[in-house]
Amino acid sequence: MIELLILGREKRLSPQIKPQRKAGKGLFVLLCLLALILSGQGNLLLAQETPSPQLPILLLNGAIYPQRFDPASLPASFRVDGYPANVAALYILQCKDLIKETWVNDIGGIGGQVRGYLPYNALLVALDASAHSRLSELGFVEWSTLYQPFFKIAPALQLGLIQGGKAEVLVEIYSERLLQETLQSLARPGIEILGSELGESSAIISLRLPVDMLKDVAALGAVEWIELSSKGTLCGGISETEVAAVPVNALADVQSGKEKIALTDSGIGTGGMAGVPSILRNNILDLYSTRGDTGADLNGHGTAVAGVLSDIQGLYEGSSIRPQNSILAYATEYGLNSPARPLSLYSILQNCYEGGARIHLSGSVPEGRGSLGAYGIYSVQRDAFVWNNQEMALVEPAGNEGTDADGDGIIDKGNLLGGAAAKNAISVGGSESARRKSDGADAYNYKTLQDFFPGRFPMAPISEDSSLGEQSGMAAFSSRGPTGDGRIKPDLVAPATYILSAASGGNESLGAISGWEKGYVRAYGTSMAAAQAARDIASLRRLLVLQQGDRPSAALIKAFLVNGAADLAPGQYGAQAQEIPPAPNAVEGWGRLDLETSSNEGSWIEVLDESEGLRPGESRVFRIEATAATILRVTLAWSDYPALPEARLQLVNDLDLRVTDVDGNPVYPNGRNSRDPLNNVERVSMDISGKPGVYTIEVSGWNVPFSPQPFALVAQAF
Repeated sequence: MIELLILGREKRLSPQIKPQRKAGKGLFVLLCLLALILSGQGNLLLAQETPSPQLPILLLNGAIYPQRFDPASLPASFRVDGYPANVAALYILQCKDLIKETWVNDIGGIGGQVRGYLPYNALLVALDASAHSRLSELGFVEWSTLYQPFFKIAPALQLGLIQGGKAEVLVEIYSERLLQETLQSLARPGIEILGSELGESSAIISLRLPVDMLKDVAALGAVEWIELSSKGTLCGGISETEVAAVPVNALADVQSGKEKIALTDSGIGTGGMAGVPSILRNNILDLYSTRGDTGADLNGHGTAVAGVLSDIQGLYEGSSIRPQNSILAYATEYGLNSPARPLSLYSILQNCYEGGARIHLSGSVPEGRGSLGAYGIYSVQRDAFVWNNQEMALVEPAGNEGTDADGDGIIDKGNLLGGAAAKNAISVGGSESARRKSDGADAYNYKTLQDFFPGRFPMAPISEDSSLGEQSGMAAFSSRGPTGDGRIKPDLVAPATYILSAASGGNESLGAISGWEKGYVRAYGTSMAAAQAARDIASLRRLLVLQQGDRPSAALIKAFLVNGAADLAPGQYGAQAQEIPPAPNAVEGWGRLDLETSSNEGSWIEVLDESEGLRPGESRVFRIEATAATILRVTLAWSDYPALPEARLQLVNDLDLRVTDVDGNPVYPNGRNSRDPLNNVERVSMDISGKPGVYTIEVSGWNVPFSPQPFALVAQAF
């Protein structure tokens, strides 16, 4: 039996998902199951000592109940009975228990290629006829079935199947070795091959085709996933610095050094190193173009983002401390109203890494508005790169899709841009900048910004609100989470309104207000908030290298930033019109980035960057003493194994954090009353005033199919 899940444009309720009215019984059953898991009150499914093999397999397009599954229940046009003996196809294998590292190795031993994890206790595996005939040798395999074409179609494409017409899609091939063979199979009337590119362990093909031919593409044995293609997105406009000030005594020693930051965006200046604006020439190390041109900034966006990385605001205001970061700039086609190129984001990240960058900022992204909340092919590539290169910190803008569609005066949830859904990225939303005495009428309110965001904010208090104010306010246009599977995103927020940065010398960027002063622009957007985060990450990374004497992982950097984040609740409208609940939440994540708090070495109690990691059933226990402190915060973060886009839940390697107070009471992370089965960032924040003594921190491996899992832990007392 299968419970079908056909997703529509429903409004998400944090953290559950609201079903459509005409969903049907199958959808109701699946959503009830998911709601139970996501609420934190339904851990009976996850907390059994010996998980039942009857657990469903949760795919994005449905839940398979193994003992009752009949492929004939699927639409005839999206199922196959089998493949020829010479074709290696994908199968779903459900195991008898939580997946063990040796089982993954044993599957490879019979000739299988493990593609990834599917909840619960299942793997997606490529098997040829010989390997399939040896499945009986694997005593841990409880059940198996062919991976059907129906499960390969992204929900966003399903509306097109009803409406007809043509679509541009991305097709993931499970093995790079099968690319040429698949291209030959696709060379048929009606299908236009727009491009192809090898990834890290798979391949991507871009197609334009009639939607009624999707079934033919999905039926190919090498095809794993098909999703909508996009022209990419510029995440608003530009941004300024307005995070908490960094104390000179903490970071002065590291500001003089240079950290390489890679930036993918629309270009820099008028093209080539000679075309870099003079104000940026000390910071732009090199400029590359994936477009085959000089890398000229075609809309001003990339130049402005680079200006934030270089702290143009600080230069203009005469700051004595400015970051001396070196920027490796990559001009891409993302967000330029042309097909997103390059197809492999992984290849760009590899180039950045080989160039010495350990921080990458996406100013523009390959995903479009059809990806909101979704974990797609490019999210997988981001997560795969960080899994393989644990030092690489990826910074992603949350997007500028914030909208009050129902007119209730509160920004709707669930409009996060696809790249921000990547587990291992540091996803950054936009808060409002603080008003300075020098800021006048040029600081637009949201009604005035309707030219940039038409119809987004029809009702008070948003429509009447200024885009500047107290630092406790969220930018209305900033995309809200959660992700499609209910994870907490964005991770952090930083100011994104009325931002001062560098002009490109070319056309204006969307969101920019130019003419403010020659050589400068004012702008709005989460890409600038993300640029501030990347700049602060560079400062924090240098501090950690100086203090720890080693190369910090991206997980350690994320743990520090989350641990020090400042909660914005209740927000700029106060308790009477509260938008922001206590952190963590789908609006601000864990809060506004506060580098001063994160980098306060006097508050550090425990800092661990564990590269050896954990396996299932293993744990690490730490006992810390807190005396004259008010708040104890502990954050666990790990760069998780990449999920499959066809999986309904994206967490693969599941670690747990638990803190026991001085009275022996357990405290669970993220505001839950039990373990968190969704997120790869877990934070406990406790009021310990009047409770000095020893606190116990336990980190354990619950389900770790791809072992071992490295992790980072930060504990601070304030």
